Amino acid sequence: MRITGWSRATAAEAAPLAALFRRIEAVAPVGLEQRAEDVRNRLATLGPDNAGRTRVGRDDTDTVAAYGEVADMGTADDVLRIRLTSAFHPEVADDVRSELHHWLIDQARQLRDDRGSVKAVLGTRCAENDRAGRERLISDGFAVVRHQRDLVLAVPDSPPAPVLPPGLVLTPVDERYDELARLAHNEAYADSSAALRPDRRTWPQHATAHPGFLPDLSCLLLAETQPSDNPVAAFLFALTDGSTDTPTALLHCLGTRAPWRRGGLATAMISHVLHQAHSAGIRQLRLEVTDSNHQALALYRKLGFVESGRGFAVLMRQLTPEADEQP
Repeated sequence: MRITGWSRATAAEAAPLAALFRRIEAVAPVGLEQRAEDVRNRLATLGPDNAGRTRVGRDDTDTVAAYGEVADMGTADDVLRIRLTSAFHPEVADDVRSELHHWLIDQARQLRDDRGSVKAVLGTRCAENDRAGRERLISDGFAVVRHQRDLVLAVPDSPPAPVLPPGLVLTPVDERYDELARLAHNEAYADSSAALRPDRRTWPQHATAHPGFLPDLSCLLLAETQPSDNPVAAFLFALTDGSTDTPTALLHCLGTRAPWRRGGLATAMISHVLHQAHSAGIRQLRLEVTDSNHQALALYRKLGFVESGRGFAVLMRQLTPEADEQP
């Protein structure tokens, strides 16, 4: 399959991109959005500065058959983190894949220079069964750094009651705590090189303004009795998961700030979600976790989560001026 033309992605492409992503996820899953509203939200989250770093390819029937995206994931330890996304119809020719890959690398260099960063790291995903794609990335200097596990849990008829540690209060997500929840999120994920650390502009699309946001299944844990600039000790934001026929809630982001870890907070929040999910007719919970997060994996498996078969590999590569000079 050939690509006859490329254009910048706009909200008008959300439905055809979702159709492409659904086809890809059926054979080589990498966690792409499969509903038009979720794709539209993804594009909105990029913001005006990065919207030009997208590329939609159409074949000779004017069907969307390829997509590329370069996204600014924020800076950590003076290193700019850049996410590369490439998505292809299974029949797209190899030279088209190579062309888009080189375009993504060039766009990443421009983004690094625009941000005034000396160092940047590129991250991308590859389906576990996509051996050819993984070999192409490795030949260009990428290395597999972890495997992302996709786990699911059937909602039981009689979920366990949440047990809260002393001094903590579970509350629905409230706009009064919106900025504090964002700060808690970024602090909880500070050690993750792949996690998005939203700013004030991008946080709403990541959380409460996401089109799939489930307020009844989302919650905060507040440390009301302990003096702190930020009482949000832990958080859970849930989204509707439209990737399966089974009514499913995706635990989109779940985290605990360091001072409150290993205290059963995640278990308490998931127990709360199970109760809410059962009442709402949700039959399954789903989440993603990196295989290097051994404690989280052990907890989720203890709670009954099992592999869904939709995991993928994460590959990374340094992007420095020295690397630019290499042939």
